[in-house]
Amino acid sequence: MFPVIEEQQRLLWMLNHINEWYLGDDYGNKKSKTRDGITADMINPLCQESFPPCMQHLHYALKADHHLKHFGRLQFGLFLKGIGVSLEEALKFWRSEFIKGNMDVDKFDKQYAYAIRHNYGKEGKRTNYTPYSCMKIIMGNPPGAGDQHGCPFRHTRTDVLVQQLKAMKISSTQVDEVLVKVKSNHYQHACGMCFAAVHKQSSAEDTVLAIDHPNQYFELSQKNFTSTKTVY
Repeated sequence: MFPVIEEQQRLLWMLNHINEWYLGDDYGNKKSKTRDGITADMINPLCQESFPPCMQHLHYALKADHHLKHFGRLQFGLFLKGIGVSLEEALKFWRSEFIKGNMDVDKFDKQYAYAIRHNYGKEGKRTNYTPYSCMKIIMGNPPGAGDQHGCPFRHTRTDVLVQQLKAMKISSTQVDEVLVKVKSNHYQHACGMCFAAVHKQSSAEDTVLAIDHPNQYFELSQKNFTSTKTVY
């Protein structure tokens, strides 16, 4: 009974937000538009500067625990691929984090490196997997115990979300404005308001962009910073 009701609510939400479905760039199999290539040691400063909240959360969870469960690795790994991290640099990045959690290199290479190569189309059916859009993240597998994937505006408790937004140096007034969008299920508009706050742009209703893709957020952020300074 309850699963049926839950699925009906899920489908109703999808229909009500069909105008927000992503039909733009899939960010697959290409270099970032904002730089020639991103190395493993660039990821941390770029996270602080230009990652959307969902990817910041995954990055900081990885740095804290030196591990992410399957869906977190998939969501974050494909995002990194989309911003221009090569397979070699991705392996270097993930290996360096996992071995900090007392995992030896041999275990990493046997249990995790294959999946990373698979994401880049180098194993299995050699499919060119593309980064997840916001709609796919919002409507995909919800995070369970120990999971870090998902959309913070859709899946995170309000008190935890508030802490994350304030850590991004978003004012209390702006946080309240974001929460209004969250409570009305306009998660992508909430992310757009977050972008505007972080980048010191107008948060007026008619000027805020709805974020449709995490890699879109990154690209727009990098273009914003490039206009005022040299990127990392």
